[in-house]
Amino acid sequence: MPRLVDGDNLLGMWPGRDRSDAEKRELIRQVDRLSGREGGRIVLVFDGTAPVWAAFPDVVFSGAGRSADAVILERLRRERDPRNWTVVTNDRSLADRCRAIGARVEGTKALRIRLSAEAAAEKTGGETDVAYWLEQFGEKDPGKE
Repeated sequence: MPRLVDGDNLLGMWPGRDRSDAEKRELIRQVDRLSGREGGRIVLVFDGTAPVWAAFPDVVFSGAGRSADAVILERLRRERDPRNWTVVTNDRSLADRCRAIGARVEGTKALRIRLSAEAAAEKTGGETDVAYWLEQFGEKDPGKE
């Protein structure tokens, strides 16, 4: 099931993260990996104007004078069947309006957990990859000498 994610809300609810450009870039990278692994479409919606680096198909910035909430609601209203979409947010007002349109709503915690697990698996996989390639080339792991 595709998801519309209130990106600024997600970052604001994530302990240790903020709404900076660097955090938005990292979130985009994490969501892209998770989407590829799970096979579902995830659209991130942020407040404000799009920076030059944000030219990704499933990353939307609301633009000046509009909120991400307005963009999410507009997208749902344009959908033939908004029941096929899940909106990820902890914003109660937005959640209620999305439900009224017919979309499902999921809190940010469930997505944060999946993104954190993805990041942990990536780190673990990286160490395994190094050991594999060192073995393939007949090298010894310098950290184990």
